[in-house]
Amino acid sequence: MKRIITYLFLSFTLLYFGNVKAQIDDTAVLQTYVHTGEIAPTTSSKTVQNVKIITFKNIERQGAFNLKDVLIKELNIRINNDNILGSSMSLQGISGQNVKILLDGVPMIGRENGNIDLSQINLTNIDRIEIIEGPLSVIYGTDALGGVINLISKKAVLNRDKPAQLTGNTYYESIGQYNIGGGGVVNVNKLMDFSANVNRNFFSGYNPDKSSRTMVWKPKQQVFGNFSILNEKGKLRIRFKTDIFNEKIENKGEPVINHVEAYAKDQYYITNRLTSSLSLDYKRDSSTYENLLTSFSYYNRDMITYLKDLVDPNLPPTLVDNRESQSRNYFLNFMTRGSYNKQYNSKFNYQYGFDININSAFGTRIESDKGKMNDFAAFACVEIKHLKNFNIKPGVRASYNSRYPAPFIPSIQVQFAGVKNLTIRYSYGKGFRAPSLKELYLNFVDYNHNIQGNGQLKSEVSNNHNLTFRYKLKLNRKIQVFIDNGNFYNHIYNQISLVSLNANINEYTYMNIDNFKSIGTNLNLSLQYKQLNISAGYAITGIYNNAFKAINEYKYNYSPEGRSQISYAMGKKKSKTTLSLFYKYNGKRIGYSLSDTREIVQTKIEDYSMLDFTINRPMHKKKLNLTVGCKNIFNVRNINSTGSLTFHSTGNSSMPVSVGRSLFCQLNFTL
Repeated sequence: MKRIITYLFLSFTLLYFGNVKAQIDDTAVLQTYVHTGEIAPTTSSKTVQNVKIITFKNIERQGAFNLKDVLIKELNIRINNDNILGSSMSLQGISGQNVKILLDGVPMIGRENGNIDLSQINLTNIDRIEIIEGPLSVIYGTDALGGVINLISKKAVLNRDKPAQLTGNTYYESIGQYNIGGGGVVNVNKLMDFSANVNRNFFSGYNPDKSSRTMVWKPKQQVFGNFSILNEKGKLRIRFKTDIFNEKIENKGEPVINHVEAYAKDQYYITNRLTSSLSLDYKRDSSTYENLLTSFSYYNRDMITYLKDLVDPNLPPTLVDNRESQSRNYFLNFMTRGSYNKQYNSKFNYQYGFDININSAFGTRIESDKGKMNDFAAFACVEIKHLKNFNIKPGVRASYNSRYPAPFIPSIQVQFAGVKNLTIRYSYGKGFRAPSLKELYLNFVDYNHNIQGNGQLKSEVSNNHNLTFRYKLKLNRKIQVFIDNGNFYNHIYNQISLVSLNANINEYTYMNIDNFKSIGTNLNLSLQYKQLNISAGYAITGIYNNAFKAINEYKYNYSPEGRSQISYAMGKKKSKTTLSLFYKYNGKRIGYSLSDTREIVQTKIEDYSMLDFTINRPMHKKKLNLTVGCKNIFNVRNINSTGSLTFHSTGNSSMPVSVGRSLFCQLNFTL
C-alpha cells in the first residue's frame, strides 16, 4: 500500500510538470536579504554563492518545532537518530561534524559524537534558516568544511506607536509530545526594545512493549529561553542577546531480579547550554559597514545513575557512586569576530576582518581533566563586477591554531548572468577542521560506551567544488518556472572516524583513516498555478573512502533522494486556508567500514519514504495561526541497517527513524 501511494504521489507531481502552465511567485524568497558569508546584506537572487532559504511561513506550514523537523525534508541532507545522543545530519554526504551551525552568526557548541543534536534547536523564535552547501572556512574557520546553517532570529523591533506585543504558542502531537511557550516585546521610551521568550517541550517517551519499563524512545523534557535588548539610534545598532537551554533525558534500565533483590539502574542525561552575544553594527555611510560580534558559550552534559529498588517503589533511588556511572563535562567558547565592509560602487566591494576563538574543556571524562585549543585568524575577500555579466569573489584566510598548523585557506566564487534568464554560479573552497577537544581528550566509559580520545590526531583538510545553474523559463509576461541544478565534489584528507580497538570490550577511539570523497547532482523545479504551488526535486550522492580501496573497489556508491512539496491555498485573500503535502524519499545507502574485528564489511541502510499532510489557517486578522495535520503517514518506525556501528540502536539490524504515524495541532497567536 505504501509503494502504491508513493507512486501515485510522484505521478501526480510529474503530471503537473508536464501539463500545467505555471506562474511562479518566488518574490518573497528572492527578495529576502542574506547575511551568511556576505560582504553586505544582499537579496538571495544577487548573491555570488548559492543560498537555500527556509522562511518562517514554510516552517509554520510544516508544523515544525525543531531543526530536525525541517532538515529531514531537504535534498542533500540525511538525518540519523540516536535515542540518547539525538538527531545528527550529513550534508552532501559529509557528516555533521563538518557542518557549522550558527545562531545569528554565533557558532553553537556541544557536539555529542561529533554532531550537534538537531532536536535541541528550537524554531519558535526563528525568522528564517539560511543553508550554504560547501566550505565557508574563509569566513567561519574550522567546522565549516562541509557547509554552514545559519538560523536568523525574529527581529524584536516594534512599531513605535505600539508599546508592547505578546506572543504565545502551543503544540500537541499524539505520540506524547506537549509544547507550550510565550513571550513578548516591550518598547521603552521609543529608544529600546526588550524581548523575552520561554518554551517548554515535553515528550513522554515510547515503547512498543507496554509491559517493559525501558523505552525505545526516551522521555525528554526541554526548556528554551532567550532575552534580548535592541537599540537602534542613528548609525549604530546594538543588540545584546542571551539564549539558554536545558534538557533532561530519562533512560530507565532493565530490571535485575534474583532471589535476594529486584532493582534497576536508571540513567539521566542532563544538558545545559548558554550563549550570550553582543553585536555592534555601525553604518558609517551608505557604502561603509562595520560589525563586531562577541559571544560567550557554555555547555555541559551530566550523566547521573541511580539504583531503583523495585520491591519497594516508595524508597528513594540511591546514587551509584563510581566513575563509570557518573560524569560531568564542561565546554567553554569565547568568540569575537570583527569586519570592515566597503562598497566603492556597483563594480567593487571588499571586506576584511579578524576571528578569534578560545576553547576549553574539563570534566570527569576529559583526559588530564583539562583541554584547551585556541584559534586566531585574519580574513579578507573582494567582490569584483567590472567584467560584464560576471561577479567574482575571491577570498583568503590566514590563521594560527594553538595545536595544529593551519593551512592558508583560499576560496573563489563566480556568478555569471550573460545568458538570458540563466544564472550560473561556481565556487571553490579549501576547508580545514582541527580535531575537537572531545576527539582529542574524551575518555567516555559507561554501560553503553567505551570511547578513548586520541591526542595524536591530524587535522582534516578538504577541497570542495560547487557548480549550480538557475534558469527562469518565461511562458508569457506572467507565467514563469524556475529550474535549479546543483553539482558538487568534495575531497577530505585525513578524515577522522571512530574505529574499534578491542572487540572484546567494545573499545573505540578516533583515528585518521579516511581519504573521503563525495560527488553528486540534484535537480529542482518550482512553479505556481493560481493558488497551487508545487516544487519537486531529485538528487543523487556518491561516496568513496579508503575502505573501498582496501577491497579493490574503485567506484562510488550512489544513493538517490527525492523531494516534493505541494500546497493549495483556498478562501479569502487575507485568510486563506492552505493544504500542504511534504514528501521525502531517502534511497538505499551502501558503503564499507571497519567492523569490531577490524575487518572491512559492507554497510547498508534500506530506503524509506516520509509523507506529511498539514492544514494551515490564519484567523482574526492573522493574530491567530492554526496548523493541524498528520506526520509520517507511511508509519515508518525502524528500517533495516546492517554493518553500521551505533551505540543506542534498537537492534543490530535496524535503525530508528521515527516513533510512528501521528496527528498534531499547533496554535500560534500574537496580541
